[in-house]
Amino acid sequence: MRSIVYTSTQTRPITDTELAQILAVGREKNTALGVTGILAHKGDNCLGILEGDDDVVRVRFEQVRIDPRHTNVRVLLDEQVGQRSFPDWSMAFQPLDPLMRNVPGFSDLFAGGHPLDPAAGLTRARGLLDWFRKHPLAPLTSQTAEAEEAPRTRAVNGAIAALHDGGVTRFTLDIAAQRAGMTPEAVRQFFPTDRALLAATVERWTQAISAPLAPLIREKGTVAYLHALMAAHAEEPALMELLAYSLASASDPAVDGADYYRSAYRRFREAIHEGLVVDVREGREPVTMDPVRGAKQLLALYDGLRLQALLTADTDVVTEFDRAATRMRRGWSEQYEQPSYWDIPVTGTR
Repeated sequence: MRSIVYTSTQTRPITDTELAQILAVGREKNTALGVTGILAHKGDNCLGILEGDDDVVRVRFEQVRIDPRHTNVRVLLDEQVGQRSFPDWSMAFQPLDPLMRNVPGFSDLFAGGHPLDPAAGLTRARGLLDWFRKHPLAPLTSQTAEAEEAPRTRAVNGAIAALHDGGVTRFTLDIAAQRAGMTPEAVRQFFPTDRALLAATVERWTQAISAPLAPLIREKGTVAYLHALMAAHAEEPALMELLAYSLASASDPAVDGADYYRSAYRRFREAIHEGLVVDVREGREPVTMDPVRGAKQLLALYDGLRLQALLTADTDVVTEFDRAATRMRRGWSEQYEQPSYWDIPVTGTR
C-alpha cells in the first residue's frame, strides 16, 4: 500500500461553496477507488494525503497534480505503508459559514484543541498533517523553485486566473503574466502571442477536468460521461466561455491555434463515437443506434446547451441535457431508415 503526501498553492481564492463541492466530488471519487486520506486547506496552502493501492494512488495523484485550481505541487513523502492512517477520505478547511461543518466528510482539523485521533497511529504522514495544522502558513512550497522547474505551467495557471477575473474578451498575455507573477517577456519565451497561450490553456484546463471523468465511459457509458462533464463545466463558466471562443476560432484556418482546436474537437468526437460503439457491444445502448449518428446528435446537444448557458440566465445545462438525452435514447431504439427522395411526400403547389 502506498502513501503520498503533497503540498500545493491555490491559483485563486476558493469560496466555501467551491470547497464543499470539491469535498463532495473528491469523497465520492476516492471512495469508489478505495483511496483514503485528507485534503487540508488554509490560506493559499494545501496539504494532501492519499493512501491506497500503489497503482490507484499514483493515477489519482497525477489527476490531482494537473488540476488547474492549484500550482506548485510538491511531493513531501512517497512511501510504502503497512496499513492506512485514515479510515476514509475527508477534507479540512476553515469555513466562514458554520453550516459547512455539517457537510459529510468535513474534518474540523483546525478547531482549537482538536487532537488527531490517537488510534490512527503515529505515521510520518500524520506527523506532517499535525505540523501543517499548527503552522498552515509556513512556506511548504517554494514558488521560486517551481517557477524555475515549470514556467510554462505557471504561465498557464496565470492565464486561468486571468480568465476567471475578466473572461476571454478581456484576456491579454500581460494580464496572465501579472497573475502568474511573471514578466510578459518571460511568458512570451514559451507563448509568443495571446492566442498561443489561450490554446495551451484550453488543453491543460480541459484535460484537468476530463481526465478524472474518462473512466466513466467504460464503467457507466458515454451518456453518463457527458453528463458528468457537463456538470463539471457548469461549475466553470470561464472555461465554457473559453471553449466557445476556441470553437469559433477553429472555423477560421488563418487564426493562430485553429488547427489545434479542430484537431482536439475531432479527437473528442471520435472518443464519443468509440464510447458509443462499446455501449452497443456491452448492451448499454440498443443495436439500432448508429454510433456515428449518435455521436453527432449527442455533441449537437452538448455543444448547444453550453452555448445557451452563456447567452441565457435560465438554462440549467445539466437538467436540460439529461431530459433531452433521455428522449434521444428512446429514439435510438427505433430502426433507422434512409428515405428515398421520391418517398418524401410533397405538399402544396409547384
